[in-house]
Amino acid sequence: MRHAPPEVMAAWPTPNYLDPVTRGPALIIVELITLPIAFVVLALRLHVRIKILHKTGWDDWIMVAAATAATGLTACIVVAFYRYGWDRHIWDSPLPTLMVGRQVSLAAQVLFIVGTALAKISILVSYLRLAPSSSWFRRLTIYSLWYIVLSNAAFVTVLFVQCRPISSYWNLLRTEQDCISETATLLSHAIAAIMSDLLVWALPLPALYRAKLPLSQRIALIVLFSFGLVVILAACIRTYYIHVVVQVSYDVTWDSFYLWIWTSIEMELGIICGCVPWLKSLFKVWQTKRAGTRASASTGANSRTLRSDGRSRKTMSDAGAVYRMDNRRKYSNATRNAYLDLESCQESAGSRASSPGPALTRPAPAR
Repeated sequence: MRHAPPEVMAAWPTPNYLDPVTRGPALIIVELITLPIAFVVLALRLHVRIKILHKTGWDDWIMVAAATAATGLTACIVVAFYRYGWDRHIWDSPLPTLMVGRQVSLAAQVLFIVGTALAKISILVSYLRLAPSSSWFRRLTIYSLWYIVLSNAAFVTVLFVQCRPISSYWNLLRTEQDCISETATLLSHAIAAIMSDLLVWALPLPALYRAKLPLSQRIALIVLFSFGLVVILAACIRTYYIHVVVQVSYDVTWDSFYLWIWTSIEMELGIICGCVPWLKSLFKVWQTKRAGTRASASTGANSRTLRSDGRSRKTMSDAGAVYRMDNRRKYSNATRNAYLDLESCQESAGSRASSPGPALTRPAPAR
């Protein structure tokens, strides 16, 4: 925390511990909107992976861990604001309250670093599904994974060793020699986070553009992945407010209001943007059901047959494709596997590498 010089403190008004001016409920409103949205999108992703595609991977469960860290971050922010004086001016908070708030702030910083790192790791692990073996895309993805793991581990370590002893971080009566510059720590992590966000966003774009998919599907996937630009924007805004809090303002508790809001938004946007590309399969299921229902109503081409086990099924014809549904209206495995998801790009890349091209055959002479 930036210490105010005596001449600045002399200009502060008389402390008001009983009825101080506060920031109001804006922060809790933001938290109650962004965190549930992140959990809904994550739940839809897990539904697609478990119920529709019948396959999960490490990237899914790493994203669940990131959402757990986001929940802890939200709890820390809310507690710090509404119990430990981070929603009011610094002169309206007693010193013991500010010291406990600093402890909560340290926990929130750790959860933010760990949570955002896990979200990026989850996205990069999912990229490995797209990357053919021995490709530059795969190598760059692995290098990026190591960079994010090692850099964020280093920043977490710095948080715990920046003050010797660590209690000097929240002991506001300490001397300046007890801790290294908090400004350098926070700004360097913020800049490194922006660089890693750019890296995660840009890595798959060349591979997606070259994938052997219809142009409309390639553009749709690129647009979905480009939602990561929103995370980069949030990280840039957060970096600006870090600068304000650690280099400009002495009223740290009051001016950190927007910093904590954008910290939370960046965290939850990372989870949302990491899950959105997987929801295309869910849209395909909905689109196929709608098309099948429309075809059934317009043509009346449904025919009832019996399976060997005595259960009934319906057969519908739609644009040359046959979709089979049982009496519980669940699609068959063949139809389910036909939905476009991110792994279509992997199959496309693999076929590009292994297929020598169409074979030319001479037609048989007419008899």
